[in-house]
Amino acid sequence: MKIVSLKIFIVLILFSLSSYLKAQGCCTAGSNTFGGLERGIAKTGSVNLGLSYIQNSLKTTFSENEEIADPLNREASVSSFTFDLEIGLTDRVSLLIVGGYVVKNRETSVRSNVNNDVEKITFKGKGISDLTLLAKYEVLTPSILSNFGIAVGGGIKLPLGSFTQENNGSRLAIDLQPGTGSTDALLWGNLYQGFNHLNFSLIANTLYRYAGFNSDNYRFGDELIFSLNGEYYFTEYLTLALSGRGRFADEDFWGGRFLPSTGGTYYDILPSLTYWQQDFSLKFFYQAPIYRNVKGIQLTTSSIIGVEILFNISSIN
Repeated sequence: MKIVSLKIFIVLILFSLSSYLKAQGCCTAGSNTFGGLERGIAKTGSVNLGLSYIQNSLKTTFSENEEIADPLNREASVSSFTFDLEIGLTDRVSLLIVGGYVVKNRETSVRSNVNNDVEKITFKGKGISDLTLLAKYEVLTPSILSNFGIAVGGGIKLPLGSFTQENNGSRLAIDLQPGTGSTDALLWGNLYQGFNHLNFSLIANTLYRYAGFNSDNYRFGDELIFSLNGEYYFTEYLTLALSGRGRFADEDFWGGRFLPSTGGTYYDILPSLTYWQQDFSLKFFYQAPIYRNVKGIQLTTSSIIGVEILFNISSIN
């Protein structure tokens, strides 16, 4: 009876802490910049439909730039099922819509003081994620004379996903919620340089998110995500790529103060393999960390695996 009471007490304490602390540097892996957010524009009358699955594993804890044993014995995962729909409105303008469904899990191991047994307590949030709308404009179009292209864009992230989910009567921490509850402004850029004689191209991509407040007056930190991707066209239907990615995030703000264990600098490397056909492509990718420098103590991404299938419809008429 004492053991059962102790376990119930521990669970209640953890629920209370997760609700009060709001952010714990766990499942907030940053904005999704895969898929249509890393591609140039869709041309007039064409439609790109992308479907992807991304599994994010968070098992590594850092204090600033030093890897440490997690003091809360946490492990987490984020599974994202994402769609992106891009419509070419003119030769230079397209509209991108990104949404999906997310499942977030965090597991904490607690050792009993009574019999030294380890109890694993799991917190889960799942549901429809926020919706992104982005308008793209192609400033320079690659041509026979020049293989250089520039596209820019802007948009918003709408609070479609819930940020008030509960577990056993207590609200889940904000990092476990499927949505943020805030409307954010987005700026986007894409640069392309092709080297046809080498069957190679370089693509630089950036996304800046200016966060708004939700109805709880919670504000996620602004973030900048940058990637540089080199693609080698091994055959006409197979592309090998290697990407370096950087994420720079400010601290979250709530209750009149910046919150600990939020924000930082994160660098990753991402190899990928893409199989092409005339009207669709299939991409597999893996992301691994190469550098972390975080605020406070944070559970961070240890690996990401993903698969994306992209359908190209040449005309919507």
